Amino acid sequence: MLYTSLPLAAQTAYAQLHEALQAREVARGVADAPGSFNRKHVSGKDYWYYQFRDLDGKLRQAYLGPDSDRLAALVAARQAGGQGTDDQIKALAQSASTLQVQTVAAPHLTIIRRLADAGFFRAGGVLVGTHAFLSAGNLLGVRWGDASRTLDLDFAHAGNHLQVALASEAKVELGDVIDSLGMGFVPAASLSGARGGRWVHPREPGFVLDFLTPMGRGEDELVHIKAFNADFQALRFMEFSLEQIESAAVLTRTQACLVNMPHPARMAVHKLIIAGLRRAAERTKANKDVLQAAMLHAWYRDNAPDEWAAAERDARDRGPKWRAQLDIGLERMHAALPAA
Repeated sequence: MLYTSLPLAAQTAYAQLHEALQAREVARGVADAPGSFNRKHVSGKDYWYYQFRDLDGKLRQAYLGPDSDRLAALVAARQAGGQGTDDQIKALAQSASTLQVQTVAAPHLTIIRRLADAGFFRAGGVLVGTHAFLSAGNLLGVRWGDASRTLDLDFAHAGNHLQVALASEAKVELGDVIDSLGMGFVPAASLSGARGGRWVHPREPGFVLDFLTPMGRGEDELVHIKAFNADFQALRFMEFSLEQIESAAVLTRTQACLVNMPHPARMAVHKLIIAGLRRAAERTKANKDVLQAAMLHAWYRDNAPDEWAAAERDARDRGPKWRAQLDIGLERMHAALPAA
């Protein structure tokens, strides 16, 4: 089986945890700053923000997430003074993990939470890669047939080429945040000899933090992202998975964190597109991309085929290079997993 549905109790536990994290983020985002909640319409969808004036007098916006009945209720609760507590979140995380909601390694959540606390996700950061894939399973109410684990953590930012819903006024000194972990990560040299976009653990070579962004015309291997005062690795086709962002909970048995992640259908189509771009040395990653895309495809085939069709149609409408890469990925998926 490519996936199995989580019991209703597990899906409910995850939904409650996600809601509590959103409530805490609403409280954190507005802190004690007077302002107002408002919705924005971006690329066909509505998103919630909290707008306020910072200490320097500048107008700021804290991104809260895509519009939903639950988030609208949380906004109303915040206006009435309600919010989620850390003890509540801890209890909900323990309940969800006991009911087989998929968890991540504790050191990985430590990194994700530190970035979240520093404002990485409020500044437009997005969790991508295998951790986003695991989160997609929880969001869709399933466990994957191969709950792939990985030592690396992948993050992304849309850069300056996309209009996305995430607020971009926040500033984060990414290098300082990573240093504050005290884990010993050091910046790695790129293929061109420049440094940036990747941090590695000196004692665990596979323990890597990658920071990615779409590649614009004429841009180099590394692109400086002002919001984080850091260079990100520029990748072709990356923009596709960053144009529609979802909110999700990432958890261990005792802790949880709210993150931004790509829409699962777009994530899957993007994985198929880039599978053919992997170098020979990255064959294992390419195979993992195809397998994860197949699992997501299976869920959409069975539950929401129109959403998959829309994502695939969007990719095909972008031109012959997009169609060619997607067809390569689809061929690999059907060859590896004919049932897909």
